[in-house]
Amino acid sequence: MRGGRPSITASLVAAARAAAGVDPFATRLVPHPFALLARVGRGRWSPMAPLVALMRVRTLAIDAPVQEAARRGVSQLVILGAGLCARAWRLDELRDSTVYEVDHPATQRHKRSRLEGLVPKARDVRFVPVDFERDDLQRALDQSGHDTGAPTTWIWEGVTPYLTREAIASTLAAVRARSAEGSTIALTYYPPSRRHTEPLLRTTAFAVRLLGEPFRALLDTGAMHDLLARSGFELKDDASYVELAERLGLPATWSAIDERVLVAAAARA
Repeated sequence: MRGGRPSITASLVAAARAAAGVDPFATRLVPHPFALLARVGRGRWSPMAPLVALMRVRTLAIDAPVQEAARRGVSQLVILGAGLCARAWRLDELRDSTVYEVDHPATQRHKRSRLEGLVPKARDVRFVPVDFERDDLQRALDQSGHDTGAPTTWIWEGVTPYLTREAIASTLAAVRARSAEGSTIALTYYPPSRRHTEPLLRTTAFAVRLLGEPFRALLDTGAMHDLLARSGFELKDDASYVELAERLGLPATWSAIDERVLVAAAARA
């Protein structure tokens, strides 16, 4: 976070979503000069192409469990590290839902200014300022009116690599403590690189470190599943970028990082 602006990674993700055409509000949200990347990223041979392909798949893959939960009556959505996500403004299924956007206040100020005057599709949107490494997530959600007695859908997208393993574990524990039966979480994580993705992962890790937002936790599937189980979640699905692209009928860019999207349910007490 620099100069009261959204993080660089949040800005890049929004630019990639705009280029991918999966979020009609992304172009409005992208700060300058990242708007130029959104236009350049539409090119087939753009250096943004791997990120654009990843964001297209990741966004649609996470939309699906959110929409499914809303259709079965879950009326609370908490987005952890909401960044420049605009699901509360674009998903019709959230019309009966309260959306809690948890993120750094600088990102929230930018986002609110860019979306001013637009009516969200969600029934209500509440901004919850939190620094995951320092602040008490449970207290912040309590103050925002989150109901622990009702099921919640949680999104934790594009955040875990930037946190320590301890911070991931403590956040999962806090999420589970607030998750009534019927709650689910969709999160993303990067496993240690495989041979075919290692060069790009190394390049990405180096780039985000230079930008002041270094990777801190790359977890293999066993480690992530263990953290989930210890926190009281039951794994429902865990798929790689390539697997998700195949499910969605989308082309998989060979050079994209093999990020994974995981969906889990609150285990019964």
